[in-house]
Amino acid sequence: MEHKSKLMATASRPGQARMHAKSRRVDIFSHLPDEVALRILCRLSIKDLTRFGCVSKRCRQLYLLSPVLHFDEFPRANTLTCGKRLKLMNCLDRYLVHRGDNKIMKFSVCWARHRLPADEATQCFCDEYYRIMTWIHNAVRCKVQVLDLEISMFEDMAFPSCVFPCESLVHLSLDMKCRIEVPSTFSSNLQYLDLSKVIIVDEGFFKWISCSCKVIKELNLHQVYGPKNVTIESWSLESFSLECHKLIDICHLNISGEKLEEIFIDWKFATPNDKSLSIFAPNLEKFYWFGNFVRNPSLGNPGCLKEVGIFLDPEADDYKYVFDDVYTSSEVNFLNLNEETIKALFRDGSMPAPFENIRHLRVHIRSFINDLVPAMVFLFSGLHNLYTLYMKSSPPLVEPESNNASGFVMGHWSMQNLAFIKQLKEVTIELSHGSNGVEFAMYMLAHAQNLEKMVIIHLPKQYVRRKIKKSKNISKAKIVFKERNRDLV
Repeated sequence: MEHKSKLMATASRPGQARMHAKSRRVDIFSHLPDEVALRILCRLSIKDLTRFGCVSKRCRQLYLLSPVLHFDEFPRANTLTCGKRLKLMNCLDRYLVHRGDNKIMKFSVCWARHRLPADEATQCFCDEYYRIMTWIHNAVRCKVQVLDLEISMFEDMAFPSCVFPCESLVHLSLDMKCRIEVPSTFSSNLQYLDLSKVIIVDEGFFKWISCSCKVIKELNLHQVYGPKNVTIESWSLESFSLECHKLIDICHLNISGEKLEEIFIDWKFATPNDKSLSIFAPNLEKFYWFGNFVRNPSLGNPGCLKEVGIFLDPEADDYKYVFDDVYTSSEVNFLNLNEETIKALFRDGSMPAPFENIRHLRVHIRSFINDLVPAMVFLFSGLHNLYTLYMKSSPPLVEPESNNASGFVMGHWSMQNLAFIKQLKEVTIELSHGSNGVEFAMYMLAHAQNLEKMVIIHLPKQYVRRKIKKSKNISKAKIVFKERNRDLV
């Protein structure tokens, strides 16, 4: 009998050990200070957070206090049946009800459109719209600070007007097709505003940003529909970006700000006839302009400009308006150009004088074809103090004829007597089809006596490593070979 008891005790020990280990793990977490425990919970998805809340009473208390809520862990929700989507939303509803008025620091929602026939979709969309708007109201009541919404299910629905007067809100990101209308009688504590695909009812919204958002630092407008005139005048704004395609009919863009340091514009349209661009930013340090050219832009002669990117398709006589305004600053030392802008410079035949101050150059081309080489030589001839060069290429899917990208050997580059080669310290070159890029790389290795490092990124099955290593290298530069998408060891 005694022997049997010992056997039973021995058999139960592994199970008891597991239970004790589990309880110790729970106890360890349960005895953490609230702030430490909540900081850990901030990293959990709503699914993991819900599982955590089922472990113990203490865990449930913490679960209802979590200051960060991510309702964005449902990548396949759009394929669920209406019943299952409704069940999922009911669970989220219950969680918010149980939370009560506990503060929410960050609330993010990512919800995809339901895949339904058009005749069945209307009722489903209306019900889900009501649910999600209720979540947003709940977050505002709980004094949310960061609100991040990415919702693809609604079109032309009104966004809750209670969000913008929320005193606690400092960060708002909207990626959803909804109508926005803001009363102009209240101030806002917003510091960051990112709008994508929204429909702005009238130009009063921009007046509200200018007059009522007195601490806003960053404003991003991506594919925003509505007014034809965008006018922003802000004393606090530090960064502004605009992205709009040809279907968005913005005609006039006016940006003014004493503290503006960064401006990114990606503006595409069919005709420049009714377009205008005006910028006043005396402390601007970084300016990037993509898309189509606006005739006679007013860029305000920024005196602190350090980094410039021009990715336009200008005519030969158009680019002057850009460079006359942008390069009045002798501080510009980082330049980004696309292939079309480089060709426009070459067609006109006159190099802007401030190019002599450029220390860092990044060029974006499709392929190093023969027609592009004279324009590249012309650009390099105006750069006397270049330290770093990055040549980025985007080769076409169809390989061009080899003789269209293989006409210029190293000797051709040697005859150009390019002054920048003496100061050059670091180069990254993405090779395209043909041999022009390889020959240019060999030229730099043979003549750049102060070169410290060269990174050569080549296409798959483009066997250049042996040829480069056999070429003359005047410096002790480190040469790194990489294949697109993976390194070569």
